[in-house]
Amino acid sequence: MANTFQLMAALARMRGQKAGDPEAKRQLTWMADAIGSLGALERHRLESGVDFAAYLADMTPVWQRRQGARPAEVRLACEPVQVTDQAASTLALIAQELVSNAMTHGYPDGRVGVVKVGLRRLADDRYELTVVDDGQGFDPTSPGARERFGLWFVRSLAAQVRGEFSLECQDGVAARLVFSL
Repeated sequence: MANTFQLMAALARMRGQKAGDPEAKRQLTWMADAIGSLGALERHRLESGVDFAAYLADMTPVWQRRQGARPAEVRLACEPVQVTDQAASTLALIAQELVSNAMTHGYPDGRVGVVKVGLRRLADDRYELTVVDDGQGFDPTSPGARERFGLWFVRSLAAQVRGEFSLECQDGVAARLVFSL
């Protein structure tokens, strides 16, 4: 299954490289990254679920490489967390989108920074996934922010894991998903 996902991601990336329209190229690259993330997830499936902390550890250098020359660094702080098969794909897409948004929008013009990805179990049998950057930030209440696909996508996916998604935009952006399994 992982090989199939990787092949699909490669095909989308190749089509994106040949696309003449910048928006088509951007969309195909997004699709390739999402499919690639799901393929990477397959390597961490266990009989009883998915080792999500190991998945995030595998993705950290991938996210770093995908950003090319951008000088932001991705750092990981995770507790061992095993998630259900049903939640794993949703959480992988949320993490992919949040890290990609932080790297893409937080550090324009060669700005240096750090994106921190965290995963931990909370005291009340819930879990927390965080993506925090020290980038330029944005105003989530602005009219354009609600229309952004990435935020809409993450909010939609958060509901699938009975999650509460929040953003704090001060000295960068802190995205927080508290979810149940």
